[in-house]
Amino acid sequence: MTASENVNHPYIVENLPCLNDDGSYIDGVNLGFQMAAQLAGALNHHAMTCAFLNMVEAFPGVQAVHCYEVFNKACANGGHPQWLFRRFPLTLDDNYEDENTNAIVALLFDNDERVLKRHYQGRDLTVFRVDDVTPKRVVLIDGALEDHYFSIVEGLYLVYARQTSLLDTKERDSLTHLLNRQSLEQTLSQVKAYYLAKSLNNEVCNSSWLAVLDIDKFKQINDTYGHIFGDEVLIHFANVLNEEMRFSDFLFRFGGEEFIIILNQVDAAGAATAFERYRKAVENYRFPAANVTVSIGYTFIDHAKANEQLLEEADKAVYAAKTAGRNQVVNYQEMDHSYEADSSDGDIELF
Repeated sequence: MTASENVNHPYIVENLPCLNDDGSYIDGVNLGFQMAAQLAGALNHHAMTCAFLNMVEAFPGVQAVHCYEVFNKACANGGHPQWLFRRFPLTLDDNYEDENTNAIVALLFDNDERVLKRHYQGRDLTVFRVDDVTPKRVVLIDGALEDHYFSIVEGLYLVYARQTSLLDTKERDSLTHLLNRQSLEQTLSQVKAYYLAKSLNNEVCNSSWLAVLDIDKFKQINDTYGHIFGDEVLIHFANVLNEEMRFSDFLFRFGGEEFIIILNQVDAAGAATAFERYRKAVENYRFPAANVTVSIGYTFIDHAKANEQLLEEADKAVYAAKTAGRNQVVNYQEMDHSYEADSSDGDIELF
């Protein structure tokens, strides 16, 4: 990431004064407090990360700053775990790699250090990591930082790491620990921005899809077994989906028994196959004391449409799945749109 990618961002530090008029070093304590206050004032993790990267890039000696989410994929037969990366700003690759990810694996994951400075393959690198969130976050600084400036940046990293943990709690559902409704708005906007950039560059790529998943007859489950059991169903349901999904996709609890999936970088046939696999996984899972099924409605993510419109399309599709008998998958693009669901019918208990 470079500052030019976020020139209109409110947390960017421009023309950072690194030297006093007489050539002496700036007061690092005062500068650090000023910059830390900006980080603490960010309303979400995306805004804070933009601020942190642009602050660090303004220091002398820094050539570029990069941020990644890191996933640890366990290997079969007791082999070494595989590290998978998602770059910031958002990339949707299922297995993203670049020269920085290779350096991170080589340097960082063979030890327990959260801050590491190394000369690696002709590059001066500083790597910070935040371990107490899922996924882990890693920031890589390319360039040589003098000790005076490194102390300031290290202090900013400590603030960034702490705020990352706090915002991660704020942006997750307390019961299932999935991303929450607030996170959905931010993530969906980033996904649309990704495809807009691809479109402007005339790049051909696969698509992303937004799905609403609604547990069938959840009210009946609560009424029969109680709300504590209902909460257990929600937790198991979230775990089933997490097991089935790729790390490059996004899963949210939208509220109540509704969940949202953003399925990335697949064509229409791939989306249909994936959502049918999720439906079957729920149907075949042995929930405690009750059989559980799910209705799924999904739509193509068109970057030109508002988030609200995409959610409305997926919601109409899940309503159609409920109306058709539940435990089904419906694609909004394949619906008969001359039909308008009448929720006042009263013959079908949808939720």
